[in-house]
Amino acid sequence: MFRLMKNEIIKLLKKKSFYVVTFIFILFCILTNVVYKNPLDSSLAEEVDINQIEDENQHLDLDNSDDLLIYVENLTTLKVEEFMQLYSNNVATYLIKNNLYSIIYKMYESKYILEDDQLYQKYSLEVDHKILKIKNNDWHYFLDERILYLEERVSKTTGTENERYKALLELAKYRKDQDVPYDKDNYLHNSILYLEENMYEYINLLHDENLTFEEENRLQFLKENMSIHEYVLEHEQDVLNEHTLRAVLMNFSGEFGIFILIYVIMLAGSIVSEEYSRGTIKYLFTKPFKRRTILTSKLLIVILFIPLIMLFMSLIEILIGGIILGFDSIHVPIILYTSGGIVSYSTIKYLLLLLFSSLPIYYVIGILAFMISTVTLSTSAAITISFLFYLLGNVISNLALIYSFPIFKFFVSLYWDFSYLVTLQSQPFGASIFTSILVVLAYIFIMLCIAYVFFIKKDVKNI
Repeated sequence: MFRLMKNEIIKLLKKKSFYVVTFIFILFCILTNVVYKNPLDSSLAEEVDINQIEDENQHLDLDNSDDLLIYVENLTTLKVEEFMQLYSNNVATYLIKNNLYSIIYKMYESKYILEDDQLYQKYSLEVDHKILKIKNNDWHYFLDERILYLEERVSKTTGTENERYKALLELAKYRKDQDVPYDKDNYLHNSILYLEENMYEYINLLHDENLTFEEENRLQFLKENMSIHEYVLEHEQDVLNEHTLRAVLMNFSGEFGIFILIYVIMLAGSIVSEEYSRGTIKYLFTKPFKRRTILTSKLLIVILFIPLIMLFMSLIEILIGGIILGFDSIHVPIILYTSGGIVSYSTIKYLLLLLFSSLPIYYVIGILAFMISTVTLSTSAAITISFLFYLLGNVISNLALIYSFPIFKFFVSLYWDFSYLVTLQSQPFGASIFTSILVVLAYIFIMLCIAYVFFIKKDVKNI
């Protein structure tokens, strides 16, 4: 048995197709990590067309009250854009957007609508004062202003409104204590900003006892995301960074699952049929091995090969990803939200658990290819049918999420993915773990029975 398995390994290592797929996989790894490092800019923010605004202002009738309002708004927008071009760093951009617009508007309003020169001078001096603070990168000035405002609101409000202001005050004080600037490249700032922007809606939904189905889903979404952002602030770990090696490993199956499939089908779909196409099966049958033993040795190679190729691919990705993206992020844990709170995994543990949970998928597909290769003696048929079966399985799984046709319950793709156990979710189709294991094993058993029957009874006289 071991000698047969050793020979199978040697034959596998001599296959050119194995090295071709490996080379393509390495190139794909490099490309994937480069994309993660330099993602396409998906910002949908609209750029202000200064020329268009200026042109519009030229055609406004300032004696018309509606046109005058538009004129003031346009002047405010132009002034804000002017300041943002002068001070274009992240902190300055945030402060200008969030602290100057209302004051600049009041300045122009007092001049053109209220026609109050004294008020105009007051706001003009205030704008100059704040711009000087921005120029000197004194963002603490704006933070102290916000803390004073929030403390005042806490003292004057009650109920859910008071709860919201207390939460916002706590975030502002955290920013001050941890010295977190208003910089979009700072992950702590981004988490503070997310919590601030969603606090009002979250507290309102939390205290609403008559939520609609959509509102309940929204509340659950906010609970999950706000808990994760709170974890970021508490532990000061950048667990939401999507441009790291850790992020690639989190989505390893999604990015590289097709290559696992190719490796599996390529081996399992040819390991028997190639013996017949090359005529070497007759040589094997002259050896003192039972047919059952010969086929079992090939089956064991397929079974052992699948987890080994997953580990092999993981090591390649870790090496390439580490070179391109850096290895530091591997030490940042994977954070998952559950009804019981936050659960964390080490990155490597999470990757291994996800790969292990997907093994049933590749075992079913691999043994299907193994069976077809044994029955038809055709590598191309084994590869083609196995790929089609995998695609059909995905289609049926998607349909089963929408339609509850009884026939879908007999298809293995509803049961073969155990990743929900790792991500701490419920089984998408409501099946128990025991049922899922039973269905997968039943499919594998039936396919192996067919393969062994055909192999043992196969006539090799005309080969």
